[in-house]
Amino acid sequence: MTVVRAADVRPRPWANGGGTTRELAVADDGAWRVSLADVDRDGPFSTFAGRQRLLTLVEGPVLDLQVDGDAHVVEPQRPFAFPGDAITVASVPEGPVRVLNVVVDPGVVRPYVTVLELGRSSTFPLGVDQAAYVVSGARDGLETGSLVLGPGEVGGRCTVAVVTLERVS
Repeated sequence: MTVVRAADVRPRPWANGGGTTRELAVADDGAWRVSLADVDRDGPFSTFAGRQRLLTLVEGPVLDLQVDGDAHVVEPQRPFAFPGDAITVASVPEGPVRVLNVVVDPGVVRPYVTVLELGRSSTFPLGVDQAAYVVSGARDGLETGSLVLGPGEVGGRCTVAVVTLERVS
């Protein structure tokens, strides 16, 4: 099991300079990446032509998005999917937020994110096509802000965003 701690990954500016991101995991073939983005001001998102995006608000109260002119309110721990090449403008009306961002080549991978709350004695197994971001809580050396790459497991009283990257056949 591989664990990536966000605190150990240096933030980099977005391609458009509007925020910062920490790349937590990326496929060898470039078919997907999982990153953690800090959005601390209103402005446009970078575009990813030919890609699909799935973001989950993991810190902060709310993120407002305009995606190709349509308004969306992204609430904590509720995954939101949209085309990577859409013109997307973010607003942080109640302050800065942090989002778990999954970007995929939709011809190769279908992404899913499920947020789970685990009990004190619970464990959740991860397959080779899964990762779990610890949103809150910690146990056995894992801490909030850790990404656990499968195969492996997460457990204990915590909230995790489980990312599944299903290969398209």
